[in-house]
This record gives sequence, structure tokens and C-alpha cells, in this order.
Amino acid sequence: MSIIGNQFDVAAGARLESTGRAPSNDEIVPRFSLDDINQAFDNNEFCFYLQPKCNAETGAIVGAEALVRWNHPEYGLVSPGKFIPLLERESMVTRLDLFIWRSVCEMLSRWDGEGRNLVPVSVNVSMKDIEAIDVARVLGDLLDRFSIDARLLQVEITESAIAQNMDVVEETIRDLHARGIAVLMDDFGSAYSSLNMLKDIKVDAIKLDMKFVDLNADNAAKGLKIIESVIDMAYQLRLSIIAEGAQTAEQVSRLRELGCMYIQGYYFYRPLTVGKMEDLLEHRPDGRHFWNISKDLMHRDYRMSTNGRSMLESSSLSAHIFEILNKGVAELSRLNLITGEYRTIKRDPKLPDVYADDFHDYCHALVSKRIIHPDDAGEFLKYTRLSDLRDRLFSKKKSEFTYFRSEVEAKTSVIAFGMLVPPDCSEANPWAVVLIGIDMSFDLIAKNMKETYWQDSLTGLLNRNAYDSDVEQLRSADIGAVVCVYADMIGLHEVNNHLGHKQGDRMLCEFADTARAFFGDDRLYRIGGDEFVMISSAHTEAQTRKQLNYMRERLHTQGCEISVGVASSESTSDLPKTIEQAENEMRREKKEYYVRGGSKRQLRGLNEKLESILVRNQDMEALLRHLNGRYSFACMVNLRTESQRAIMVPDYFQKMLDAHDGSFKGALHDYCERLVAPFCKDSFSLLMDYDFIHARIESAGVLQYGYTRNDGEKFLLTIFADRRSKDETMWVFAKKDLPQVELELFES
Repeated sequence: MSIIGNQFDVAAGARLESTGRAPSNDEIVPRFSLDDINQAFDNNEFCFYLQPKCNAETGAIVGAEALVRWNHPEYGLVSPGKFIPLLERESMVTRLDLFIWRSVCEMLSRWDGEGRNLVPVSVNVSMKDIEAIDVARVLGDLLDRFSIDARLLQVEITESAIAQNMDVVEETIRDLHARGIAVLMDDFGSAYSSLNMLKDIKVDAIKLDMKFVDLNADNAAKGLKIIESVIDMAYQLRLSIIAEGAQTAEQVSRLRELGCMYIQGYYFYRPLTVGKMEDLLEHRPDGRHFWNISKDLMHRDYRMSTNGRSMLESSSLSAHIFEILNKGVAELSRLNLITGEYRTIKRDPKLPDVYADDFHDYCHALVSKRIIHPDDAGEFLKYTRLSDLRDRLFSKKKSEFTYFRSEVEAKTSVIAFGMLVPPDCSEANPWAVVLIGIDMSFDLIAKNMKETYWQDSLTGLLNRNAYDSDVEQLRSADIGAVVCVYADMIGLHEVNNHLGHKQGDRMLCEFADTARAFFGDDRLYRIGGDEFVMISSAHTEAQTRKQLNYMRERLHTQGCEISVGVASSESTSDLPKTIEQAENEMRREKKEYYVRGGSKRQLRGLNEKLESILVRNQDMEALLRHLNGRYSFACMVNLRTESQRAIMVPDYFQKMLDAHDGSFKGALHDYCERLVAPFCKDSFSLLMDYDFIHARIESAGVLQYGYTRNDGEKFLLTIFADRRSKDETMWVFAKKDLPQVELELFES
């Protein structure tokens, strides 16, 4: 959309005098040449405006789109239609897009540094960009360079660009998603077979083409039906939908009636300068917590009835309730106690992203991301086992609340986990509401757990709780001279994406072990996901830097790269300032690392490791295929959490696992009842006593048991201890026609 400027050419104005209106800039600018474009780049004349995306019901700003403009020294603000065609002909669009992407990231980084309110900003990506560069890598590098949360940067790709080469665009979208960047399909419904594309392309939201919104007396009836159908389809596919180009109250009202809850158009805001956008965001009521459109309350179950009214009809009340919940509840979701379907309605950005449509997967994700403290993981997974929850809630028909420890960003806290059910909760009405509350007082369950409260469970270092407390105490006590180190694990996000979170955890533990080896007597803290602080009163700054060089060399041999900052002070009364100086030095070093191409070198190394892992996995698969005739199936079973990881599982046992929400013990019980010979059932049932198994494994290291199935087949079960964890065990079921093995029978 073009912006009406305020500078006019006098001669052009005279030529249009007879029309009774003043000319716009777009009418008076000449046809630009390539020299004009190059000069504009040299003089930094290109800029961007921000057009807000709003909640249609409340008007709240939930995001913005960056729109390029040319701030011409003679003609004022020039809209893209006057210069983009030339850039496309000269293959210079990508040069301009790169400039806009970088400028938007610089702005977001500045906003975050200044403590401003934040909303996600989308940038446009063209097919020319996708063909010319690795878009996901470039945007990912920008996020790393400016230390920006990936949720703050979104990408818009037009429907026509996607249709040109779906395979290439699909790969780009997949790579963007891997980096946590959401993708919006722009100009939806403008020209191509959109419905067919949505089947294959995994976008996060669609932007309804403005032609749909521009209704008149002749096409209104058909147009509204088309819009309603598109909105219904979007909700069925769990896609957010944003209508572009709404300019009148009537258009907005119609869109709201049809269930479109997000609008970008002149009715709410024209494109704004960055300064004006900052002024608008300054008065937002929700502090620095930006809205996440994909998880906004207003777009889920919008037609669900409440007391005879639809959510749409009571949207004002819903918005008010949502604001109340927003302040006191970290997550609000609906759970089907029969099927396990899990629908997140509202999620606080304080919690790490966990996207799952299945309750079992969701609960395990909470554990893997340490939203549930590792020491409480077993109890939590047992409490949230769907079959037990269903039986308990259906019979008692009473809501439940319980508490678990949490460890997010190396800080231990408490979360409340609530299950709210209606009085008639049953198979006919199986929906429950899940509430999660965070930042609760640790005193609720931590009276005798001070050690856990101060310690990071992964690395064993002091955690964020200890860090905050110690910094305040040291600042007040003033113990004299102090040296501070601020360190960051470079590329941990890439390691997690390429090699898995276990490898990332291994790197964090490697850093912690190495830090203890070189700075054992000093205070060592893990204060975030990949950030560490060391506070020393026993070393000089020179000694500390020397030790850090040795430490860096050792970590480099282990494939770990770090950026480090060091600062010192004669008094701990200045400790917060000293730590800030060390952090700033660390960030400068990290920026230089990326400028020197460090990320490319690291990515090459990660790809080599990944290739090695894939080769080993292929070799393992070949071995398993060779052994498959002898071995029936194998699983890794955690005796504490009662969870399992399948290694080689036949279809019939997988169905048993699925029927019990992944519970190995439940599947094993079914296996015993259906397939084990009657005279072996009693002894086989001991396999479901994990305490017994654990004791036998600890004493002997391995346990073997022979049994017979109903079909006469004889099997040998061997349970091994896994040296990686005292709770991990490997269960291998083998046909007994192997070379004779002395069987260790269960004691009665």
C-alpha cells in the first residue's frame, strides 16, 4: 500500500489543478533509473514503515509488518510500486530485502535492550531471495548476531511465490521452522490453487488477500460466503488468519462476525514510522510480554457455545476473562480425557515453547524442557498418566491441584498444575481444563530442599536462585576486590537442532566440569540456558584471563566454543556494574566470532558429526536387521519415570504401548495376559515390579529370565543396566533357540 506524502512538485500540482485535488508523490515522481537506485543505496535512502496487526475485537496490537519505503531527498516518501519493478528487472530485490531484514533486527535488538514492549515483526521474502540465498541461514545468523528471540521475527511469503516452486519453498519453510521462525502465507486466495497448497505447505498463518475484503453491493453475498469458508477451513487446519486491507468499520464488523480475529488495515492503523510505533507500544498494558498470535485465546474454538451463546457473541467477556487469566495463569488448555487431545488456548512466553496436540507428548515435553524439575519428573509423569487421570476424575468429579518443582533457565521454582472438570465429567463430557501457574513461592514444597533450590540439576553448578541471592549479599557486604567472568556457549541452539538436546546437555556439562577444574574455589553459576557467570575474590584479572585461555583450548578440543568477557573491580559494591561490563565484553567477542565466519565453521563441524552419527546409525540398523531373526524386540526402560524408548518393537507390542499412552508397564501387563503361557504368568508378573528389578540389577548388573508363550515359543529376556543412568535399563527379548545360556530364575 502506498503512503500519501507531504511534499509536492509545484509544476505537477499546477497540471492537476483542474481535478480539484493535490497530487500524491506517486503521481509526480519520474521513472527511476538504475543510477537512481544505486545512489539511494549509497545514501541510505531506503527505510521501512511498520503496519500493526490487530486483534479485531479489542484493537490490541499483536504484531506488525515491515513495509519498505524510499525516502527520496526530492520527492519525499516513495511507495514500492514505483521502484520494486526496476529492482526485480535488475535482480536487486535481494539486496534491498537483506537491508530491510538487518534493519528490522537492529530495531528489535534495540527495543529489547531499551526495555521496550515487544511484538513480532514480519519481513517479506520473495522467490528471488529463496533462489539467490539461504534465507533461513541468513535470518538465523541475524537472530544470533543481534541476540533476538526467534519468536519476534516472522516471515511472509506470497502465495504466488509458493506456487512457483513448492518443493524449494517447502524446504525453506522447514528450515525456518527449525530455527523457530514462524511463516505467514501472504496474499492468500489471490491467484492460485490455495487449498491444494495448504495440504502440502506447513505455514503458521494465512493473510487473506485484500480483494476478498473489498466488498460492494454486487459481490458482497458471494464474497462473505467465500470469506466464511476460508476462515472455517483455517480453523480446521489450526491456522491463524489475518485479513489485510480492511478500511471501514463495516468491513471490520463483517470480518468479526465471520470469526476473523486479526486484521491489518487502515481501519486500525496506516503504516507508521518506527518512532510512532514505539509510542503506540509504550502504552500497551502487558509489559514486555508480547502476544503470540498462534496461541491467542480469541482464535481457538471460536464457535464453542457457552450458556447458549457463542464465544464470538461473548467475545468482550472472553477478552476480559483472558486479561485476568493472563496475569495469574501461565497456561490455559483443554484436555480430552478419552482421546488425550490437547488444545492450548493461552500460553505465557515465560514458559519455553512446547507445542503438542497430544497430552502424553505434551507432558513428556514439559519434562524434557525442564519445565518440570528432573527430580520430580517421575512423580509428574505418573500423576498425569491419562488412564489414571481419567479414572480418578470421572469417579470423583472433582477438580485437582498439585505442585511440582520447575527448573527453567537454570532457576528452580514451583508450578501449580490444576485439572478443572465439570460436575458431570464423564465419557459423554470428557473435556477438562488444564491450568499451569508459575513463579509461585518455593516455600510451598521446598522447606527441606535448600540444596536443590540453589543447584542446577544438569551441571551441578549453582543456579540462578543462588546467583541472584549471592550478588545482592556480596554487593551489600563489600568483601573487596573481585573478578567477574561472563561466558556463553556459542551455537548451543545449532547443536540441539543438529545433534539433539542430549548432545547439547553434554556440552553444557563439559563446560561445567572444565570450569570447576580451573576455577574450583570460585563461585560458578549457570544463570541461563547457555550462559554462565564466575565470581572470584581469589584471583587477579590477569590470572583469570590466563586460566580462561587454557580452559578455552581444552573445550575447543571437545568441540565446544565459548565467548567470554572479563571485568574486575576494587569493591563488590559495584558488582552488578562489573558483571554488566563482563557481559558486554562477552557479547562483543561473540559478535566478532560470527563476523569472522565462526558460525560457518561450527556448522561444518556439526554437519561432519551428524554425518558420522548417521553412518553409525546405518551400521546399527544393518546389525539389527541381521539380528532380527533371533531377537523379538528391545526397549530402553527408565525404572524411575516408567517411560520407555523403543529400539526394535514389533507392531503388536507397539499397539499395546499406544493403548496405554506409552506406558511400558501397562503394555507388559497386556503382553502377559494375552501371550504368556499360564504356567509362566505368576513369575512373569514380577517383571512389573520395578523396585524388584532395580534391586536385582544393582546387585548383579544383569538379569535373565526364561518363559514360554501361548504358541509354544520359548524366549529369554535379558535386562541390562545402562551405565549412562542408574535408572535406565535395556530389555532384550530373544528366542530361546540360541546357544544354551544358564538362566537365572526369579526367586519366590
